[in-house]
Order: sequence, then structure tokens, then C-alpha cells
Amino acid sequence: MNSKITFLLVIASLCLSIHAFAGPPSDAKAGRTEVVIYDDWPADALLSEGSVTCVGGDIEWINKVTPYCPTGQIRVRDVVLYACVQSEDPRVNGVAAYVVNGDFDFSYSGPVWGRWTIVPSDDCNPLELIYPTEYWKGFWWGERSQDCSSGDCLWLGELKLAGRGRGGDIDSLRIDGVEIITTFTPMPVPWELVPIPGLPAGPEGIIKATITEKKSWYKRH
Repeated sequence: MNSKITFLLVIASLCLSIHAFAGPPSDAKAGRTEVVIYDDWPADALLSEGSVTCVGGDIEWINKVTPYCPTGQIRVRDVVLYACVQSEDPRVNGVAAYVVNGDFDFSYSGPVWGRWTIVPSDDCNPLELIYPTEYWKGFWWGERSQDCSSGDCLWLGELKLAGRGRGGDIDSLRIDGVEIITTFTPMPVPWELVPIPGLPAGPEGIIKATITEKKSWYKRH
């Protein structure tokens, strides 16, 4: 992917507007659909490196995925990546973009949060992220934690997400869910880039979500 396309994808991801929610939906007359979404990061998922800094010190890179901060306060801001999202529900099958922030300690664990976009499509073409006419948009937040119970360490992200649809058949719909992300490096990267024999290609994350299909529960701004 050339630098011009990458720049356009980053700008599109960051600039899509998010409208305020008016409050939680009423259960009355609200149709709900449970969906499972597989969140698979391609090897070229990274669109913008953002910034990785050390609070009260200087960051040192032991290798490409292992920053060291002498104060144990690593700050990650505005990393942007895209992903292929797969679901039996075509409304949430396509390509996604994520803006990632986090505050990590010596174990590369801590709170994480950011924004997300999913553009429904039949394939996983990141060009679909540039000024889409139909898309989901929202926020995600949660905690990343280290797990070394099996000997080799891995990291689990336990996240919540909330958003709503814009345009087309998904306009006004709400989506809420939880995601578990498994990564094998201090700074999370696609599994394809991890040199562990026998490691599958993904998906890195599994989302279990609910689409609320009532179209009148929020006030459009």
C-alpha cells in the first residue's frame, strides 16, 4: 500500500464524525440480533504508528515490538490499524479501522481505549474506509493484561464496544458488545508477524455483540 493511500486511510478513519447518543434504547419494540464477529488483522494492518513515549523518561526499543521505559509508564497514542471482520451477518462483515490508545506498565498491561469503524462489504479492501456512505462508528475501551500461566507469556485484551450505524440499511441501529483479543508480543502485532512455529494466522479477536434494530430510540443531532 503506497504512502498516499495510507495517508488517506488515516485521515478518513480519524475524521468520520461521531454523533452523540441520546440514551439507552427501550426494550419495548426493540428487535435484537446476536452476532459473532471474527477480528483478523492482516500482516500489513498498521496504517499509522502513532506515538509510543515514556512518562518521566526516554523510551528505548529492545526490538521492534518491545519498548522499555525506566519509569514503567508507557504511553501509546493514536496508533491506527485496519482489520478484516468476518461474520455470518452481512451488516458487520467487511473491513474495520481502529484508533488505539493505551497506558502500559512494565508488563505491557493497562487500560486501553479508542475508536472504531466497520464498513460492510463483501471483501476486506481498506480503500472502502475512505469516505464510506454506509458504516458503523463508535468507541471501545477495556484492559490489556499479561498472562504467563502457561510458561510463555501472552496478552489478553478484554474490551467493550459501543456504536451505531450510519447510512443504508444500518442507519440508526445500535451495536454493543465485548471482544477478547489475544496477542503474543509486548506491543500487539498480527499473528502472521510472530515467529512462533505452528501459530495460526488469526483471528486475533472475537467479538460477541448485539445489534439493536429499533430505529427511533435516539435523537439525531
